[in-house]
Amino acid sequence: MMMELLNRRTSVALPLDFIHITSDYGYRKDPVTFVKGTFHNGIDLRCAKGSLVYAMMPGVIEKVVYSESGYGHHVIINHVGLRILYGHLGLIAVREGDVVSAGTIVALSSDTGKSTGPHLHIRAERLVNGEWKSINPEPFINHLNSYICSLQEEMEILHFASRPDRPLNLHNLFKVMKDCGVLYPKIVAAQYCLETGYGSSNVCRNYNNLFGLYNSSQRDYYRFRSWEESVAGYVRMIQRRYDPKKDKDYYAFLKRIGYAENMDSYNAKVRAIANTL
Repeated sequence: MMMELLNRRTSVALPLDFIHITSDYGYRKDPVTFVKGTFHNGIDLRCAKGSLVYAMMPGVIEKVVYSESGYGHHVIINHVGLRILYGHLGLIAVREGDVVSAGTIVALSSDTGKSTGPHLHIRAERLVNGEWKSINPEPFINHLNSYICSLQEEMEILHFASRPDRPLNLHNLFKVMKDCGVLYPKIVAAQYCLETGYGSSNVCRNYNNLFGLYNSSQRDYYRFRSWEESVAGYVRMIQRRYDPKKDKDYYAFLKRIGYAENMDSYNAKVRAIANTL
């Protein structure tokens, strides 16, 4: 069973180690020419210059292009009925005709071609009646991500003979926040990062308290059985007081309830972190 799961897991991969979409598929204002109504034939993924770019499935390298315009240096992989373009690359590690597996390093990301900064452009096309038709790659990547997560969860259950505690990371945090109905999850995640030093503080590690929730009557931080319980506690203790009629935005709400001592400084730090998530 484990070998079967491993085989299924190694047959797919995400194009980057971390997926964050910065520009959607469809019409938008061109970020270079500022022309409105320009069709964006793909999606843009945030990444630093030099990030590893992976083949998402087994396939054949159909085209390798070196260019300083358009998609810049780019690679097209044919997956039989589906082909993917990886654009704005730097160093390319494959050649035309190469057969690649899922997870093969295709290139390093960069900002070549028509680009305002380093990112990975993904364009997807599906073969329909002998012709390649453009499709939105976002649902495909989202499905791929969900599939990989489910396989990893199955492997963990099989390995531990029971469902292990979910590790505390941003991916799982966003998932639990969604389950708990957390409002403004990016801002709340930024609060976690600031309050705990990205999960390194003693209050986080010893009390499972992600947000510095303080019990004034006991003069101590709240203790939770799990970090997931802390998320539910945040909703119960903090967000139940949010009132969109009183608060113009979530930062104003945090200031109104006096979440921290120096709220202007606190909100500035939270805002800066939230902009990176």
